[in-house]
Amino acid sequence: MARDILLCVDDDVLILESLRVELRPLLEELGLSLETTLCGEEGLDILRETLQAKEEIVCVISDQKMPGMKGDEFLREIHRLTPETLTVLLTGYSDINAIQNAINTADLYRYIAKPWQKADLEMTVRGAVDRFRLKRSVEEKNKKIERLTMTMVSILESANYYNDTETGNHIRRVTEYSTMIAREAGFDGDFVKRISLYASLHDIGKVGIRQDLLHKVGKYTEAEFNEMKRHVTIGWNLLAREEVDEMAKNIVLHHHERWDGTGYMSGLKGDEIPVEARIVAIADVFDALVTERVYKPALSLEHSMNMMLAERGTHFDPDLLDVFAVNRHLAYWIATRSI
Repeated sequence: MARDILLCVDDDVLILESLRVELRPLLEELGLSLETTLCGEEGLDILRETLQAKEEIVCVISDQKMPGMKGDEFLREIHRLTPETLTVLLTGYSDINAIQNAINTADLYRYIAKPWQKADLEMTVRGAVDRFRLKRSVEEKNKKIERLTMTMVSILESANYYNDTETGNHIRRVTEYSTMIAREAGFDGDFVKRISLYASLHDIGKVGIRQDLLHKVGKYTEAEFNEMKRHVTIGWNLLAREEVDEMAKNIVLHHHERWDGTGYMSGLKGDEIPVEARIVAIADVFDALVTERVYKPALSLEHSMNMMLAERGTHFDPDLLDVFAVNRHLAYWIATRSI
């Protein structure tokens, strides 16, 4: 079983032994293993060994004044290699600069002044362990949720592929266009990751639309168009669970809204439309233009782009459309690679 480890580093053997004796009951209570060493360089070797063994150093307590690597330098390197590890500097009152440096470069959790009080030492170690384990627990739950979400998305995508091959190929390309727009527009990594996961669900509601309507050749009647529009609410109802990310629900429900407020189903306008839906709207329309459908031939890439630019600020978010147009070489590559 992988260990949770407390690492103590000090060039004084007596200090290390004092730490071992005073912390022994707490370590047993918390289920921690103790590793000690006399210098920062050896401390880094221990860290690398624990990483190879898939063990975790929960907290590092380091003296400041040691031969070779100083405590603040050592803790900075610990933080660089394992940012989740809590760092504690053991120092005298005169080491203010070292404390400031450790705070700024090693995300210092606490500093303990020599000679330390046992209660203060125990409180510091207990607090570090609690914080580390809480964060680890949250990360594990998030990973579990992400795995479940990816499974859900895969199942729903499979339903679309089964229902309609054309729709299945379309959603794959829309995912790639949407991811590209979000990335090039400067959204953070989490946003890009989520939109790349959920853009594929935008047409999931089509599983509830009649096959003859999906494959109709020619223009829809008003009644048929109203029926087709229902796919956004059908899709939203499929995802209407508290556990489902709001981004997924927003994409499904709002990707047919228009910047000028004339879209469906809610008639949202401008920034009222969730940004993820605005992105998918661009991707969705572009792919519809450049691909052959049962009711239309494929249009050229450049002609399709020009048609969309003509609706800048009416159908589409002008800023996001500009991003798409500037990066048209990426869009054309996606289109020609996968059509």
